[in-house]
Amino acid sequence: MNTPLTIQPIKGFKALDGCHCVTSSLKKMCAFNHYDISEEMLFGLGAGLGFIYWHQRGSLPFFGGRGNNDFNQDLARRTGLQIIEHETSSRKKAENELLRMLDANQPVCLYADMAYLTYMGLPEDAHFGGHLIVVAGYAAATRQAIIADIEPKMTGVKTGHFYTLPLEQLALARASKYQPFPPKHHWFTFDFTQAHPPEPAEIYAAIDQTAQAMLHPPIKNMGVAGIRTAAARVRQWPTQFDEATLRAALFNIYVYIEIGGTGGGLFRYLYSRFLHEAADLTGDPRLREASQQVYACAEQWRTLALPPAQAFEISKAANLIPDLINQLEQIAQLEETAWQMLKG
Repeated sequence: MNTPLTIQPIKGFKALDGCHCVTSSLKKMCAFNHYDISEEMLFGLGAGLGFIYWHQRGSLPFFGGRGNNDFNQDLARRTGLQIIEHETSSRKKAENELLRMLDANQPVCLYADMAYLTYMGLPEDAHFGGHLIVVAGYAAATRQAIIADIEPKMTGVKTGHFYTLPLEQLALARASKYQPFPPKHHWFTFDFTQAHPPEPAEIYAAIDQTAQAMLHPPIKNMGVAGIRTAAARVRQWPTQFDEATLRAALFNIYVYIEIGGTGGGLFRYLYSRFLHEAADLTGDPRLREASQQVYACAEQWRTLALPPAQAFEISKAANLIPDLINQLEQIAQLEETAWQMLKG
């Protein structure tokens, strides 16, 4: 449980609401530095939407709605915001640099393993080191850090909070070696001097980049093809998994789509709002129509996710499989139509 906040964050820093740990943390940094841009626009300009089905031996299958390994670089190129990445193998150096920046009244955006962030209340084996947070202050006397993060168990737009965490616990979260995303004491600094409002050409370029990635992915596990691959692989789950594993795999679909920092609907609600904002900025009514198409995809993803939320409660988990396959195939067609509309 999180203790009551007895120390104060850096003056002017706010724990804003948000959908996704990466873009909500970036939004907090932008707001602190007086750069007015929405989380939706950050997500869209970085071409952050995608799809991947991944099943690594020894782990449960993964449904992912993010895309673009070059997200930070693309976002920086389209906004003028410089995002500088830092990493060290030294736990001591990482903490010293963190405290130096906080002493200079600079919040620090960094990666941490969620399982070690005790305020999240997650199982001790729920390791995920790709979680981005902002450290917004600390108390030297008690060695307590103030963390700005979003409520972990909500769906949709999540409430922003300040949490306290011992610096020793934060160090564990930063030093975690658990795969597939060990944090490696990774943090960011920013330069806002050249940051500018989004321009129509950059908005269109980001949309086209996302559409091309969804329609022409490098492997069949990604994009629209990946959704169809997921349907084929899910068909095999009842013979591939024992009952307990099958229930866990099905429940995780709900977590990945609705709870896991996606803003609900596997990031599609978030992206739909980006397209609506883009329509306002460009004056292009086609983008408003596309926003409605992507919203329909989000609704379908949510409809798909809700039955697996009961995977541990129903009598036979395999009974969920036929409808799940059918809905994945429908979503693949819906998404193909939407991305064809947005391509180019």
